[in-house]
Amino acid sequence: MNTTIFEAEGLTKQYGIANALQNINMQIKQGDIYGFVGENGAGKTTLMKIISGLVYPTKGTIQLMGKSSEKDLARVRKKMGVLIELPALYPHMNAEENLSFYCKIHGISDFKRIKDVLNIVGLTDVDNKNTTEYSLGMRQRLGLAISLLNEPEFLVLDEPINGLDPTGIVEMRKLLAKLAHEKGVTILISSHILSELQLLATKFGFIHKGQLIKEVSVEELLQSAETQICIKTVETAAAIKVLKNDLNIHSITLLASGEILVPRDSTDLEQLMSTLIKHGIPLEGINLSAANLEHYYMDLIGE
Repeated sequence: MNTTIFEAEGLTKQYGIANALQNINMQIKQGDIYGFVGENGAGKTTLMKIISGLVYPTKGTIQLMGKSSEKDLARVRKKMGVLIELPALYPHMNAEENLSFYCKIHGISDFKRIKDVLNIVGLTDVDNKNTTEYSLGMRQRLGLAISLLNEPEFLVLDEPINGLDPTGIVEMRKLLAKLAHEKGVTILISSHILSELQLLATKFGFIHKGQLIKEVSVEELLQSAETQICIKTVETAAAIKVLKNDLNIHSITLLASGEILVPRDSTDLEQLMSTLIKHGIPLEGINLSAANLEHYYMDLIGE
C-alpha cells in the first residue's frame, strides 16, 4: 500500500469573513502526480502555502509524510521542494550565485549539485547573465532548479509552466514525469493549461470557491466521459438542425469555440458525414474526442 505523503482533514482558511478554503479533505499518495485544478482565487495557492508552512490554517489538520506536530512538520518540510507563484531570485546575481545562496540555506556543501540542477532544467548556457535579464520562462526554470537542490521527496509546484514556450512546456512535462517515475518523487502541481496537466497527472483534485469538489484518478477520468464526435463547421445552426431533423440526434453540445459534440454511439460516422454534405453543410473537420479535463471540470462546476 502506498504511503500517504500529504493528508488534510477539515482544512479551513479564513481571511476576515471570507473563506479561502472550506473543510478540505484530501490525500496525496507516494508517487502521485496530483493535478490541482481550479479557477483563479479557488484556493489552490492558499493550500500549497499551508503545505509549505508559509500560511497557517484557521481550522483543521494536515499531515506530511505521516507527521503532524509543528516540530515534525518543520523537519519533514526539509524533504520538500517548493515553487509557488514567482520564484524568489536575487536580481543582480546569476543562476549559479542564486543556487549557491540556496545551497547554504539547505545546508548543501556539495556545490556539484548546482551544475546538476542547471543541467536538469536546461539552464547550462546562461553564463554570467544576471536574473534581471531572464525571461519569465527562464525564471521559472531557475525556480524549479532551486526546488530540486535538496533532492526532494515531495514537490509542490504552482503554475511551473507559466511563461514557457511550447518546447519548454514539453521539456518540463518530460522532466516531471521522469522525476516521478525514476526517482519516486511525489508531485502536487497546478496549471491553467489543462491539456498539459491531463498528459502528466495520475490523479486530479478539483477545487472551486475554496471547496474540493471531487478527486479522480486519470483512469476514472478517461472512463467517465463517452467518446464524442466533434464537428467543425462555420454553419453551426444549420448543422444542428440537420442533426436533429434528419439524424434524430438530440444530445448535442455546442462549445464556446463553435465546435459541435454528439455522442459517438448516437449515429454512424459515415452516415453523419454524408447527410451533412448532402445538405450543403461545409465541413472544416470531423474527429473523435475522448475525455477532456477542461470539459470535465466545467461540467463539475456547472458552466
